[in-house]
Amino acid sequence: MTTINCVNEIRSEVGEGPNWDAGTSTISWVDIAGKLWFEQNIDGGPVTTHSVPEVIGAIVGRKKGGYYAATKEGFAELNPDNGWKITKNFLKEDERMNDAKVDSAGRFWAGSCTMDMVPGTGALHVLSGDLTMKTVATGITLPNGLAWSADNSYFYHVDSMQHVLTSYEVDFENAELHNKKTLVSFPDDGSVPDGMCISNEGLLLVAMWGGSRIEIYDQQGKKQSVIDMPVKQPSSCTFGGANGDRLIVTSARASLGATANELDGGLFIVDGLGLTGAQSEKFNG
Repeated sequence: MTTINCVNEIRSEVGEGPNWDAGTSTISWVDIAGKLWFEQNIDGGPVTTHSVPEVIGAIVGRKKGGYYAATKEGFAELNPDNGWKITKNFLKEDERMNDAKVDSAGRFWAGSCTMDMVPGTGALHVLSGDLTMKTVATGITLPNGLAWSADNSYFYHVDSMQHVLTSYEVDFENAELHNKKTLVSFPDDGSVPDGMCISNEGLLLVAMWGGSRIEIYDQQGKKQSVIDMPVKQPSSCTFGGANGDRLIVTSARASLGATANELDGGLFIVDGLGLTGAQSEKFNG
């Protein structure tokens, strides 16, 4: 039996980027619009809230401890005094980072976009542990939902504004993408594909902003099932828990106004799906 529970009282304007650390049993996530990031034990207890000086797209754990961030300017090392130290300041004034993940080689992948999401002006960037960076894909509008197949031969991401889930063949050693293919074209039904994760079974779970659901696809792009969520704008998801079988879901209150319910913007855990996933990888920088 599947159960869905809201795990704290935090209600984010734009909750995003859930990250799971098995070593500390900690969930971390961000509120992009609120310029905040959070930490909490997956079994409950107090939420630690941190503020940052600008919008923050996502955070990831570091192998040496602490966190790294995809930020308004580019990439940054998060500081314990609620700020950050910019390590790569390369984005234009009207740009920001959005979703981000770390691959199994410890490289930090993040997508950038313009603040007003001009079509085709977004890109994907990769930061290595020595802080060298390269851009690996362009022509995107709003990059979201990064994921790799278990053997690292395929890379997937969502372009929310273009309503597509895209796959690439990967030269993993060199962090290069080839043979771009549209895997899923989502209907323009008022919902928008947003954050995504991949299960150990090879299924892609896509949060549907505005659609109150998470859609599950196989790696050929065939829809397998749907998880109905108690919020209008589920925004992203990842697996966590001691057995990797708990789906952690962020959501958002932004733009809902008086139509928002008491759970919109909350953090949720979905149990009983019968799926598992690996813990979030950590940046080696």
